[in-house]
Amino acid sequence: MTEDPTNTATSEAPWHKPVRPPAEELLQLTKTLDRCIAGFLQTRNTAKFGHWEAPTEARALSNLMIRNLEAFLLMARTDEVLAGPAWTCARSVFEHAVRIIWLLYPDDPFDRECRWLGFLADTERSHKLVAEAMQNDPASPDGSHHRQRADAMRIFREGVTAKLPAGYTPQRPPSFEQMLRSIDSAQMYRFYREGSQFVHGSMWGTSLYRKNLGTDAEFGDFAHTIHWLLPLRLCWFSLRDAGQILLDRLQVPSYDWGRIEKEVDQDFQRLTEALSQSKFTTE
Repeated sequence: MTEDPTNTATSEAPWHKPVRPPAEELLQLTKTLDRCIAGFLQTRNTAKFGHWEAPTEARALSNLMIRNLEAFLLMARTDEVLAGPAWTCARSVFEHAVRIIWLLYPDDPFDRECRWLGFLADTERSHKLVAEAMQNDPASPDGSHHRQRADAMRIFREGVTAKLPAGYTPQRPPSFEQMLRSIDSAQMYRFYREGSQFVHGSMWGTSLYRKNLGTDAEFGDFAHTIHWLLPLRLCWFSLRDAGQILLDRLQVPSYDWGRIEKEVDQDFQRLTEALSQSKFTTE
């Protein structure tokens, strides 16, 4: 059984001493995605706030998606052995993107509002559950803040629901797999399952730090450039697809996705070519 390699910070590098500095082709791809983020935000921020709640919430959710994507890119620029925690960010980016798309998918704005009301009800329930958990813990505050938040959301939700035209009712969000099916993306569920392995700490997730079983076990940092390809693709598709529908629903000038997609594809091509030429090893 091998010992873990020494990869701790030093006095010269107190924050992080890279175990495996990122390949130049990987760095180039992160720079291109940074430009894409900047262009998307610049376009999105020209939108004016309207009276519809669904696109407003989707806009806020896109901020959370972008922050997770930026964290992912920061790890990619720092050290290739951070592929494991980067996967957790990639799964979040993907989940946020799908929620944005599902929320804004209907052409009818009232249908989108009904989906938003379902999101609001879910958040209301979450505050209630936290308040109950705090109430059952003698060491916690009484949870009144969360109960007040839940009550305020309920009052607002009921007020909006009462103003819906006849035939419209709030729609509770389905499971993530059902969301994907409803937006014609059922084939993408496998990537959510793969990303979940790193979030939940399964043996699949720990395979980046352990090889073999029993007395043949080896421990270390085994992540290499190739392990970044799939989560990078997932992040790019998430930003592109969620960004397109959000900008459309916000009714802002179109962002040139075609141009940036060509640049991203070229960067991915350079990275995969480098890998095929055995420039990087996974041994």
